[in-house]
Parts: sequence; structure tokens; C-alpha cells
Amino acid sequence: VKFKNLTDNFLKRDLQHVMPSLGLADEPVPLWWTSDFILASPVGTPSSEEKWIVGEFNCSCVGISKCLAAYCKDDTPNAGYTDISPEDLKVAEGYGDLMGQKAMSILNNAHTPVDVSSITKVAKDDFGLLPQPRKPVYKTALAEIYVSSQPYGGSDKSYNGHRYDSIPFANGMINAGMSCQLIHYKHQEHNKFFELCRSVHAIIVRCNPGQIKADGGDQQKFDDGMRAMRRLGIQVWPSPD
Repeated sequence: VKFKNLTDNFLKRDLQHVMPSLGLADEPVPLWWTSDFILASPVGTPSSEEKWIVGEFNCSCVGISKCLAAYCKDDTPNAGYTDISPEDLKVAEGYGDLMGQKAMSILNNAHTPVDVSSITKVAKDDFGLLPQPRKPVYKTALAEIYVSSQPYGGSDKSYNGHRYDSIPFANGMINAGMSCQLIHYKHQEHNKFFELCRSVHAIIVRCNPGQIKADGGDQQKFDDGMRAMRRLGIQVWPSPD
């Protein structure tokens, strides 16, 4: 296929970099968009080695060209859906079906528990924690701190590194229909931690006073991170203020 190299490279390798390159790293790729490519390789370059440049990325009310017969002009003031030919309508509805599938996929992912694999799992296990609901009503996280220099990770920890009362707190959220994942704050992963926190609706903070500092972190920096979450509309219990 002539454009296989372009298609494979863009969809499998480059697409994930489009939004960050546009200064919109926190935004998802739009549901319906088009992209124009410019061939940057000399004439005669084998298709498998061609280099392409994105000339334009357009998501501003992109139209389905097969439906153009349905919009009014001076000579077709009553144009509508029935003016689209059966052949064109079949293609247009194929696009619509694809959009529906993609939208369903996005929304299904939005209703699954948050992926917490971007930060280090500190606890040895999550014994006693109920299974997360497949489609939680809301997503929550319970934030803990493990003091690596202290026995057991601090005076309030169980053998596995969780605070002694974290499991009942989390299970209460789960029983109410929400997901609640146990996450440990490591000051070395400050940015990753708070990037993950942006994906939940609420954060239950269970970090004993003094333990963040005892582990080498900065309590003020942690509190400022939580304040930033509040400004995003994410609940923080308790708020640092």
C-alpha cells in the first residue's frame, strides 16, 4: 500500500505527540479531525523511507464531504438529508459509526478506575481491599506516605506499608460505588504523583503530620500541589487550608 509507511508511523508512533506539540498536552486528541501532510523526501524515495511533515491539524468543525449535498445554497434553498445520494450516505454513516465507536471507547475508559502504574507501588500488597468497580460513579484516591528511614514506614503503618486504617476508608468508597486506589507520595516523583491526581475526582489525604518531611520531602510543596488540585475542581479531604 502506497501510504502504509505514513499511516503506520503517524497512528502508531507520532499521534501521541501531536497534542503536546501544539501546547495542549493535557487535552485529548479530538474525536473528529483531519491532518494534511507534506512530503519532505526527494522525488524517487522509496515509499517505505519517505518522510512526511504535518502541514495542518484541523478540528474546527470538520465536515463530512459526502454530506455537502445537504447544505443550502442559492440554487438549493431546501437542501436536506434526503438530498445525499445513497452511495454518499453509506460512506457518511460509516464515518458516523466510527465516531460512535471511538466516543464509546473514550467514555468507557473515562468510567474505569485510574491507571496508577506511573508511580512506584510502595505497599507490599493490598490485602483486604475490595475489587474496584468496573464503572465507578466517581474516581477517588487515598494518598499515603511511607517513611523509608523509619521502622515499618512510620508509626502508623501495617506490615505491608499501608496506613493501618487505609483499607476501611478505601472500602467505604468502593461500597458507595466509587473507585478508591491507594497511592503513596514519594517526593522524588512529585510531578508524576500530581499528574496522576489530576485523573481523579477526589483525594483522601492520609499523611501523618511530619512524615513527608521525615522522608526527605517538602510539606509546603506537597500542600501547594493539593491546592492546585482544588483549583482544578478536585476535592481534597482534608484540604491543606
